[in-house]
Amino acid sequence: IEITSTETTSDGQPAPWRWEFLPGNPATPPEQVFPGNRPGYVTNPNPPRTNHQGVPRCVQPRHARGDNATAWLEQKPSAGSRTAVLYVSTANEVPAADRSASVAVADVRSAASAGLPALVAGHRAWWHAFYPRSFLTLPDARMEAFYWIQLYKFASASRPEAPPVDNTGPFFRVTQWPGLWWNLNVQLTYWLPNASNHLDLGRNLITEIDQNFDGLLASFVRQRAKIGDFAWVMHNHWLFHRHAGDWTALRDSWLPKARAVLEAYRPLLRPQTDGRIDLAPTESPEYHGFRSYPNSSYNLALLRWLLASMIEVDARDGSPSPEAAEWRATLDKLAPFPVDANGIMIAGNQPVDKSHRHYSHLLGLYPLFVLDPDSPADRELVKKSVEHWHKIENGKELAGYSFTGAAALYAAFGAGEQARDILRTFLTGSIGISKLLPNTLYVESGNLNPVIETPLSAAVATSELLFQSWGDKLRVFPATPADWPDASFHQLRAQGAFLVSAVRAEGRTAWVAIESEAGEPCVLKVPDWRGRPEVFGLPGRDVVEIAPGEYRIALAKGQRVLLRPERVKISPPIRPLPMADPDRNLYGVKRGQGLTGQQAWPERPLPKE
Repeated sequence: IEITSTETTSDGQPAPWRWEFLPGNPATPPEQVFPGNRPGYVTNPNPPRTNHQGVPRCVQPRHARGDNATAWLEQKPSAGSRTAVLYVSTANEVPAADRSASVAVADVRSAASAGLPALVAGHRAWWHAFYPRSFLTLPDARMEAFYWIQLYKFASASRPEAPPVDNTGPFFRVTQWPGLWWNLNVQLTYWLPNASNHLDLGRNLITEIDQNFDGLLASFVRQRAKIGDFAWVMHNHWLFHRHAGDWTALRDSWLPKARAVLEAYRPLLRPQTDGRIDLAPTESPEYHGFRSYPNSSYNLALLRWLLASMIEVDARDGSPSPEAAEWRATLDKLAPFPVDANGIMIAGNQPVDKSHRHYSHLLGLYPLFVLDPDSPADRELVKKSVEHWHKIENGKELAGYSFTGAAALYAAFGAGEQARDILRTFLTGSIGISKLLPNTLYVESGNLNPVIETPLSAAVATSELLFQSWGDKLRVFPATPADWPDASFHQLRAQGAFLVSAVRAEGRTAWVAIESEAGEPCVLKVPDWRGRPEVFGLPGRDVVEIAPGEYRIALAKGQRVLLRPERVKISPPIRPLPMADPDRNLYGVKRGQGLTGQQAWPERPLPKE
């Protein structure tokens, strides 16, 4: 930190200064936001400040269990320098008690011993290795800048060995939502590391589910109407392993958990006299609060995806389980999505009759794809549903993720212009009951509660204009707007563990390169290609056009292939598209400016003891 004292002593010299540690209020943030809303809540004791062998520290005991601690060491500026170095570490060894302080102290001592130059070098090396793992560029400077900042934020928030990223990530302030929310937030947060080729940073959610599955499932069984939220998180678990191309993990880790989630659904299955299986009342998140509805589209979609995926994973080794026939029968008999003149309904007895921010009733298309946008009937149904959802009551209850979700839905059925326009509205316009801050954090509740998942999902929707992988196909430039003649991406990761790169130049796809990490069956779909492409890296007979613009490629594990249209002799390189100077560095609070108004809950002072 560079510090210049603006005050002077009587002899005209810069006045001395010091760091002062101010412990935060020990009450849980929701209690600080809404005092008295938690009957029986007892505030944690005030944290004592002590000194351990020359290292100041502050330990916060917690009534629930364990403690957390902060320790710090400072190095004053050397002569002629304005740079002061403050080494700070927080440690949280919950559930263990009396360990956090020693961990924090050891951390700052280790950092101080390594010294600032070594720490900076290691820090920069980490980021220089992080960013080239994938790349994209597109002819919208704001959208591109926003995408890259979301990667920065997720990389700042997640480490393989750390707990999962919660609603605010590392960007703490007092909020009413300090934790993991399971009805959309954690799911949207963890899509970005998949396609951006940063699976390592998505690993901690998988670890959390694996290590705590029984307790998590039990908590949802106790409030069974919410079981869909946990089923949706299991889609994240499945999606991670699909992008890794790891069928062993799907069979040995995911499938047993999927069986348990299906068993949690069984008491809700209602066989009818005509053979159909209805679903007892379950939630469709946030519609009329958290009411339950029979045959909710949210849970019907999740149950369809769960059953179909279980059947696929179970049959992977060629010897289906005895239960597989019963799973198939349940899937075949499950009630269809309830539909009216406006498209998919919230549930069998509940149309979409008011503005509603959550796209829970549309999960069947995105991200689950149990509705097939390649099917004209399904595409038309979902298109009608999305348009009605966004337009009813002029969208007065829409929030930020209503826009990022709608963009992803439009991109899924190839409506690139609509997807692009909705993303631009999110980035630059009014987004209903929420707001996007200059640092790209998203806030609700009068700008007071920042959450990290919505901007991250905007980055995912942006990448899906250029590349998608679902339905066992690699889809290159599937929803790229017609007025984006140039765009490119490098090593975006697909389901099946493919790394895909491509360039669009002068309004058409110039070339596509694919690397297979797992040797899975490969089908490439390029909407603007027709006929046989030139093939580099494989024998030509290994690439067969199976439909207009669709190619089956015999690509073994570790092999690479490059394809380009015949008679196109120029292969443009992947490189950043130019942008005008006013479009550079669009985000952040600029020098000499500031945020208007109070945008944080006031933190209450420490209670008097």
